[in-house]
Amino acid sequence: MRLLNILITLILILLYSKQIDKDFILFLISGISILLFANFQNDYVDREIDLRKGKRKLIISPGLQLALLVISLLTSFFISFKVFFLFLIMAILINFYNLIASKKPYGFLITTLVVSIGIFSLGPVFGFKESLIYLVIFAFLFNLVREIVKSFIDYDYDYYYRETLAIKISKSNTRLLIKSLLVFILISLIFCEILIKSLYFLLYILIFAFLIILYFLNFYSEKILSHVLKLLMLLGFLSLLL
Repeated sequence: MRLLNILITLILILLYSKQIDKDFILFLISGISILLFANFQNDYVDREIDLRKGKRKLIISPGLQLALLVISLLTSFFISFKVFFLFLIMAILINFYNLIASKKPYGFLITTLVVSIGIFSLGPVFGFKESLIYLVIFAFLFNLVREIVKSFIDYDYDYYYRETLAIKISKSNTRLLIKSLLVFILISLIFCEILIKSLYFLLYILIFAFLIILYFLNFYSEKILSHVLKLLMLLGFLSLLL
């Protein structure tokens, strides 16, 4: 899934910038570097929990993690101070999440905020376009529900190590919250279509509704839903930027 995250990042930057120049290259390096830093640091912190899950991930040393972070911050600085400042905020939030907030019920809000700031940072680099507003809101909502889904999936493994949202409010209430948020997202998408009047986006809404109805009818589990949401987020970006 890490490769998919990199692919989504590449597609998003390319479609938003519309050209490949110096800032595109620097922003791509900075974005992928901080993405890898966040994932590798999370894998390092969660290595014991992942072993309980039967997952064997590539674990790199804190020194190499720091090198990725330095690369990200340096390249962002060469773009502009505004971009550097946004990436610095993301770095602080990522560290806070991996070391502290991942064990708390509010942890899902931190990761969602990081993704939203990352999307917003496209503005200072490539210009503030109308589509950026939709992209930020879009990314926030989808990552919000996906992080809650992940807390539901990891309930049994996290139980003795963390107090995630699912553990705090129970699995049944978490599932109800997930379904409520999916309905809210669908309503939000319909409202956006009224504003932007895009055929691509209308087709996307139909795909979204179909896949979510299948989930509501128990055709697939929350584990599959997590992957479906990431795919839907990618398709949503495409529909907004094409």
